[in-house]
Amino acid sequence: MSFRVNPYLQQPSSDGIYITWFGETNAAGEVSITGPGLDAPLTFTTTPTFEPLLSYTNAELNQEIDGLEQGSWLLDDENYKHTVDVSGLSPDSTYTYTVTVGDEVFEASFTTAPTAEDWDEIRFIALSDSETEPRGRVRQRDWQQGALDADSLARPSTEDSLWAENLGVAGDRLNYPLTETVGYRENLEIINSRDPDFLVMPGDLMQGGGYQPGWDEFFRHNAGEFDSGLSEYALLPALGNWENFGALNGGYGFDDDGRFGPLFGRQKFDVYFDAPENGTPEHQDNYYRIDYGPITILTLDSSNGEPDDRRDNYGGEGQPPQISGQEFTEPGTDTQQNFTREEYEAAGGTDLADFNPGSPQWNWVIEQLEDARESGQIIFAQWHHAPYSSGTHGLPMNHENSSGQGGTPMRQYHPLFEEYGVAAVFSGHSEMFERSFVDEDNDGSGVYYYDVGVAGDGMRGQRTDETGELLNYNPFSQWTADQDEPELWAEVDGVPQIIAGGKHYGHLEVNLERLDGPDGGAEITFTPVYSFPVLDSNYELIDTERRVYGDEIVITTNAEGVVVPESEPTFTEIVDLTGFDGDVTAELTLSREAAFDNILKFYETDAEGTVAGLKPGDVGYEDAVRTALIDELELFVANRAIADESIVLTGGTYYAPALLVDGNIHNLITLDDGVTGISSIEREGNEWRFEDWTDFDFNDFVLNINSLA
Repeated sequence: MSFRVNPYLQQPSSDGIYITWFGETNAAGEVSITGPGLDAPLTFTTTPTFEPLLSYTNAELNQEIDGLEQGSWLLDDENYKHTVDVSGLSPDSTYTYTVTVGDEVFEASFTTAPTAEDWDEIRFIALSDSETEPRGRVRQRDWQQGALDADSLARPSTEDSLWAENLGVAGDRLNYPLTETVGYRENLEIINSRDPDFLVMPGDLMQGGGYQPGWDEFFRHNAGEFDSGLSEYALLPALGNWENFGALNGGYGFDDDGRFGPLFGRQKFDVYFDAPENGTPEHQDNYYRIDYGPITILTLDSSNGEPDDRRDNYGGEGQPPQISGQEFTEPGTDTQQNFTREEYEAAGGTDLADFNPGSPQWNWVIEQLEDARESGQIIFAQWHHAPYSSGTHGLPMNHENSSGQGGTPMRQYHPLFEEYGVAAVFSGHSEMFERSFVDEDNDGSGVYYYDVGVAGDGMRGQRTDETGELLNYNPFSQWTADQDEPELWAEVDGVPQIIAGGKHYGHLEVNLERLDGPDGGAEITFTPVYSFPVLDSNYELIDTERRVYGDEIVITTNAEGVVVPESEPTFTEIVDLTGFDGDVTAELTLSREAAFDNILKFYETDAEGTVAGLKPGDVGYEDAVRTALIDELELFVANRAIADESIVLTGGTYYAPALLVDGNIHNLITLDDGVTGISSIEREGNEWRFEDWTDFDFNDFVLNINSLA
């Protein structure tokens, strides 16, 4: 067999593509390209290079995996790399290419990017944390319990249910019904059916960058025997923590043969992927820019922050204190405590890039932002460690429950991104599906942050505290799959089946459509997609269905590529009566479960929560609210009671709620809390929920607006 890895695409542009494949012999390859603008086929002859870094180690050759025949996942141990850098093609045009090596022929097609000036529609996919490995063929991950729909049956028992018997459990959790391999395969099948223009993968492609069988499995899915989507569309990968891990070959340290795991893993990544130059040769392939028509994608390396930091730098004698609960003091400087620059360079590495202010990577990002904004591009960014996360890796290094791999240091980039109008950032790492929105200056224009770590590995959700309650550490979170898409279980053919909702393998589909008219611009739709498993009465897989979560977001940009602020209120907690004239009667239902005799009042504001020229978060905001409270509107309900009320408001403006905790005007819950600390107000539809203390059950005062007339 001549193709160890099928041809796969990188570096998409409006006039070309970069084609790579790996063979098992030293035979030259022939590439022939046909399509628009070519009077004769464009041909290339390759000179393969042997890549000894991809050879199996003794630990890999001798590995045993329960449930698999020993070594059945290994390929022939030869790795010859072929590359072709194609240019001179026409924009937005489809070409057929044929790769011939010996007697074997591979044929596929690709479409060049449009130009920034002439385009109609673009579709790309973002997902991460596939973390492929041979063990994934037989392993099902534990499925963290999410929210349950009010009409749902309970999940099957972990002790005596058919689910537990046939699919297994992990401790007190059910196993997910699909293996990692099947889950990722079905996810990719949906992606490939959508014909994306390119794929963004912010890290953790395989289960250990230094683990060759993990890479083999990744390419089996993406450019090999399982499927070959990357032969049709380009991949834009980022380095993740697993790319910095040697697995059997040293982990985060050294193996018996002297290999330093993080260096070995990053070296393999560099063999497989070739990025455009970034101006710092020693950092080649770590961070890079791709322009796809009107889109600019900045890929960063979030692997190493300096000064290095560790969890055990806090809480000891003479050390800074540890924080706990929902406390947040600073983002920190480092996303991993596993190895230092000193250790990395002592092992021979020269490519480790710091991401903090003043570093070459930081300065490069500023240069790219300036250039992309000046060029009117729509800017996206990706890196691995999610800066805003409700999940496993959402806590900073100085938190007592930190994983030691928290992404909070990457928050340092947000002011830059807000200044230059970045539309969205894609990350992973916590292995959950989450959307956050950050608008530090409250002008209505912020940045969407997505954790898309749902490719095919862990099935995690929001982190809980020691009592099992949701920690809600990320105040910028607006949606998570496991909490905002409740599981709905029902009896089907005599057994409980999940029929809707829940956390599943999936991806984010991003569609851009050019807007006509004198103002130009684009509409961007972010669609969270999941692969829903349909099971028979024995919990065997029948099929998977492409389903869309209920959190599709649509934003628009102007002709300069800058996101246009929404005309809707900046804070969803605001009551919008701008569509009414004259008096508006509001029919309300109130309830409460709280020891405090809380009182709800309102004040007039604008879409940004402004009072007396002050916005939420400004010094003196609460004092301004106290002065602006409408005296005649005062809502109260007894503890554990429900009351119906009717109030009259003046239409044509906005109103914001303020909770007087225990009736004390000097102890207010306002919009300000969500900016300066942890939000104490939640809204879902026509229901407002308030938190007066620290248990965050959000039932200390509940307001339902039943009608407005």
